[in-house]
Amino acid sequence: MEEKKSLMEEWEADEALTEQEEQKAKKGLFKKSAQKEKKEKTPLTPVQKKKRRKRIIIGGVVVVVAVVAILPRAFAGPSYPMVSVTEVTVGSVSQSVDGSGAVQSEEVKTYFSPVSATVSEFDLQVGDTVEAGDTLLTYDSAELDNLYKQAELTGSAANYGYKDSIEKDNKNASEYNRSSAALDIINRQLDEEDDNVDHLNKRVNEYTGYQGDSSNKLADLKSQQDAAKAAIAALDAANQELKAAKDALAQTSITDQSSVDYQKLQDAVTVAQNAVAQASKHAADAQASLPNIEKSIQDEQNNYNEIVKKLDSYQGRLKDAQENKTKLETSKSKEEGIKDSTDAAKLSGAARSQLAAQNNLSTLEATMTKDDIQQGKDGIKADFSGVVTKVAAVAGGPATKGGELLTVASSEDVTVEMSITKYDLEKMEEGQKATVTLAGHTYEGTVTKLSRIAEKNDKGTPVVTAQVKIDNPDENIYLGLEAKVNVQGRFVKDVLVVPAECVNSGQDGDFCYVVNENGVVEKKVIEKGLASDDAVEVKSGLAAGDKVISGGLTTGITEGTRVTAVEE
Repeated sequence: MEEKKSLMEEWEADEALTEQEEQKAKKGLFKKSAQKEKKEKTPLTPVQKKKRRKRIIIGGVVVVVAVVAILPRAFAGPSYPMVSVTEVTVGSVSQSVDGSGAVQSEEVKTYFSPVSATVSEFDLQVGDTVEAGDTLLTYDSAELDNLYKQAELTGSAANYGYKDSIEKDNKNASEYNRSSAALDIINRQLDEEDDNVDHLNKRVNEYTGYQGDSSNKLADLKSQQDAAKAAIAALDAANQELKAAKDALAQTSITDQSSVDYQKLQDAVTVAQNAVAQASKHAADAQASLPNIEKSIQDEQNNYNEIVKKLDSYQGRLKDAQENKTKLETSKSKEEGIKDSTDAAKLSGAARSQLAAQNNLSTLEATMTKDDIQQGKDGIKADFSGVVTKVAAVAGGPATKGGELLTVASSEDVTVEMSITKYDLEKMEEGQKATVTLAGHTYEGTVTKLSRIAEKNDKGTPVVTAQVKIDNPDENIYLGLEAKVNVQGRFVKDVLVVPAECVNSGQDGDFCYVVNENGVVEKKVIEKGLASDDAVEVKSGLAAGDKVISGGLTTGITEGTRVTAVEE
C-alpha cells in the first residue's frame, strides 16, 4: 500500500509539471526505467516478487496515463489562450417586467342627495358590497310629493310673470310706436299750421292797413260832403237872412225911408244879397260835386265793408288756426309724454333677452328640481357593482340637496398601480398585456397608463407609476390588497440573438468581440434591437454562426490576439 501511495504521489507530481518540465520528464522516462531494471536483477523473495508485480502494474498505468497526457502536448505545436465563445443564432427575444402594487378602483363615485328630504331607508356600512342597479337609499315619499307640487307652482309663477312682463312691454312698445307716429303727424300739422298762421297774420295786417286807408278816405270824403252841405246850408242861411232883411225893410213905412234905420236895413239887404251871391257860387259848386262825393262815399263804404268782411274772415281764420295750433301743441305735449314714459318703460333688447333667459332659467330650475325630486322618488341606485368605502347618510335623518350620502368604489373597473424604474420603463408601453396575481387568483391585465412624472420612492430612486387594468375581475377582488404583476413586454422572433453578457458598450456604441475563422479576436460594432435580461437582438454587425466571446476580454487578450475558442 505504501508503494502504491508513493507511485500515485509521483504521478500527481508529474501531472503538476509545466510543459517544459513535461518535455524533460519525457526524455528521462526511459532512463529511469533502465535504472530500475538494473536494480531488479537481484533475486527477490516471493513477497518481494509480489510487491514488484504490483509496482509494475501501477507503474504501467502511470506510464500510460503520462504518455496519454504528455505526448499530445509534445507533438501538438504552440498553444493559445482559451476563450469561451457562443454562436450567434436565430431565435426570439421577449421582455417582461415584474412588480407589485395595491389594487385600486379606477372608478369611485360619491353619491350626493338630489333633494333636501328625510332619508327613509338606508342600512349600508363601509365594506359592504353592492350590485349595479341596487337601490342604495330612499326618501320619504309624501315629503317628495309636496316638494314636487311646490316646484310646479314655482315654475308656473315664473312663466306667468314672464308673460305679463312681455305683454306689458309689447303694449309699451305699441304705444311708443303709435305716439311716435302721432308725433310725426302732429309735427307736420304744426309746421303747416305755423305757415298758415304766418300767412293769416300777413293778411290780417294787410287788410288792417286797407281798412285804415279806406277809413281815412271815407273820413275825407265825408269831410268833403260836409263841406258841400255846409256851402248849400250857407246859401240857405244867406237867403234866409236876405229875406229877413227884405222883410224888415218892407215893413218900414215910407215915411221912415229917410231915417237912419231904414238906411241900415237897406244896407243889411245889400249885405245879405252880396252874401247870397257869394254863397250861391259856393253852393252851386257844392251842389255840383255833392253827388260825386256821395257816390265816392258809397263806393268807399262798400270797399270798406268788403275790407272789413275779409279782415273779419282772416281774423276768424287766424283765431281758428291759433286755436288749432294750441290744440296741436297740447296733443304734441301729451304724445311726447306718452312716448317718453313708454320709452322709459320699454324693455331694451338686452333686458328682454335677460328676462327671457331668467324665465328659461326659472323654468329649467323648476324642471331640474322636478327631475331631482323624481330621482329622489326612484331612490339612489348603484351605477356599478362595487364596495362601499364611505357612509354619511343616516336612516331617518335629514339629507340636504347636494349633501354627501355615500361613496362606492367599483369592483368591475380596477387597476394595480406599480412603480417602475427608468430601466424597466423602456420595456413598457400602453396596451401591453400582463398577468396579475392576487390572493391566490390569477387575472389577465392590460397596461392602460404610464405616468409622465417621476417621483422619488422611499430609497430616493425616481420611479414612474404604471397602471395595469385587470381585464377579468370577479368577486375575489379585494381593494387595497397588494398584487403581483408580470407585464409581458415586446417580443420579436426569427432574429439574430446573442447572450446579453456578450454585448459591450463604448464611445463608439455597442459592440461584441468575435473570434474569426483565423482564431483572431475581432471587435465588431453592432446595432442592438430588443433586449431582455438574458438575450439581445442584433439588427446588424453580426451574422448567424459568428463566435462571440462571452463576458468580455480577460487580461492579456486584446483585439487582434490569436486565441483558442472553446464553445460553452
